Amino acid sequence: MADAASCNSTERECPFGSVRRPCRVNIVARTLGAGMFKAYRVRLPGLIAFLALMPVVLHSAAGSAGTSGKTLSILGKWTGTWTNANKVTTGTESFVVQTQEGSTITGFFCWDITQDPATCSSNINDYESWTGTIDATGTLVITGQLGDYPAKLSLNGTSISGTYQNRRIASHKGTWAVARAP
Repeated sequence: MADAASCNSTERECPFGSVRRPCRVNIVARTLGAGMFKAYRVRLPGLIAFLALMPVVLHSAAGSAGTSGKTLSILGKWTGTWTNANKVTTGTESFVVQTQEGSTITGFFCWDITQDPATCSSNINDYESWTGTIDATGTLVITGQLGDYPAKLSLNGTSISGTYQNRRIASHKGTWAVARAP
């Protein structure tokens, strides 16, 4: 017959004949000493209550746009608008991603959406080629002929928004946003 002192197992109930009380669970925690262990006795209900109060950290396997850390393809034509911060002017645009190899992207802006992006390059005032990168978080770093265009892909992968800054003319700066063209 077991006594109450033997009630330190991980079993749910104490051995027959012992005093009815919650069992204790031996928890072994490594101490700072090399190869040394120290045992602590904790009442099972207390341990459960403690663990219930601990913050839960959820680690999602999904990166930008649910891509599990992979870079989402943004190839193709995107359309939207730009707004100049200083002059409060707006316009329409096409953002075309011509190539994407891993995180490296290339393409062009067509600053007048009324023109077909296929023929936009014939009007130098409306066309700007660029090179850039996109990472697994959806952050775009784009360098154009005239300016820089840092941006962010939306979580659902259907829109891109960012800022622009002309490297030659300080007053030419603002925001831009595009969505996948139908």
